[in-house]
Amino acid sequence: MLPGNLLRFSLRGNRIRPKYLRHTENTLRVAQELIDLFASHVGRRWGELGEARSRYEADSPNYKVTRGLAKLLEERSEFALATELEPAELRARLFARAAQRYPLVTTPDRMHSHTPAEVIREVAAEYQVSEEHLRAAMYADLEENRILHSFDPPTPKWLLDRYNVALAQAMLYRATRLEIWISRNLPTKYRKVFQFVKFFQLMHTVTGNHKDGYYILLDGPASIFRLSQKYGVQMALFLPALLLCDRWIMRAEIYLRGMPYYFILADKDGLKSHYRDAQEFDSEVERVFFRKFARQKTGGWRLERETAIINLKDTVMIPDFAVVHADGRRALMEIVGFWTPEYLRRKLDKLRRAGRADMIVAVSEHLNCSEEDFADVPGEVLFFKTGIDVKAVIERAERCAVPG
Repeated sequence: MLPGNLLRFSLRGNRIRPKYLRHTENTLRVAQELIDLFASHVGRRWGELGEARSRYEADSPNYKVTRGLAKLLEERSEFALATELEPAELRARLFARAAQRYPLVTTPDRMHSHTPAEVIREVAAEYQVSEEHLRAAMYADLEENRILHSFDPPTPKWLLDRYNVALAQAMLYRATRLEIWISRNLPTKYRKVFQFVKFFQLMHTVTGNHKDGYYILLDGPASIFRLSQKYGVQMALFLPALLLCDRWIMRAEIYLRGMPYYFILADKDGLKSHYRDAQEFDSEVERVFFRKFARQKTGGWRLERETAIINLKDTVMIPDFAVVHADGRRALMEIVGFWTPEYLRRKLDKLRRAGRADMIVAVSEHLNCSEEDFADVPGEVLFFKTGIDVKAVIERAERCAVPG
């Protein structure tokens, strides 16, 4: 993301808005020139690229834009040491050898005969490398000496889109409260949003439902620590997940110079996420089970992916599948796979709160749990070893499915 000092914005009343870049001939040209600059320095020192960037920025009328675009290109760059030697270990060896020869002098005489060149020559012989290689390797781990090993060049259009999202993200560094209204999205879109809310450990409350939409309030530590940017950075990291959805509005409360402002963003603003869209499956277990179900005779039963959302008041639960019969009966299905004890505890809490007797819960035997842990979980519980048995799922669906 962009550092705060590269944020460009405008104020109007109590509203604050980033200064987005439009796709013009000039901005596309600048983006392409910076991409070419990075590409031309593959295999060269980071310091050389830094000097070239400084010269380019000096000719730019707006250094914040060029510096910001270059900062985002760093995310697509990989750096490596220019040597196979370990610089820190090498320096320790050199300094230890120099201590043994102390004092070192540039011009030897009868009393002081040891020189730095002598130490370098001896250590180079130990490592079986040339003295020139040893000198270069001594500080190869400094940032300016690292080598641009590879660079994944984007298109100029992608870079400008990424820059505009980064501006919006940087706006949230000082956010203390973030409200989201989201509606008329596929369950997989909702699921992705809720997954990222939890992944970035954002304290939240959720109201609403799948039909009418959801209101999500992200609050908590930001209110306690007010102007601490740590929580705001987490909100910023969450933003690209929201951009994957179709219909939404976001309002963030931003503190700037001790004053509150509102940053409003919506799907109509056209920002494009660089996060990957919702995956078809969350695990290989789900993928294999879905394909296995499609190949077998199921007596009129079919499998649907993430079609239900269960409102738990302060959060939601989206079962992995729905097992649906041709006559309209349906059962929900949740897979509890290879996860941590904390994940299992939260999952059990959700299942109990959901209280769905029409739920099939498939549990991996690799988890440190037993049937007793699921004794008070409504519905049907099915333990599996390596793969989920389709026939066993259908048997349980016959017992717990309800009219749709």
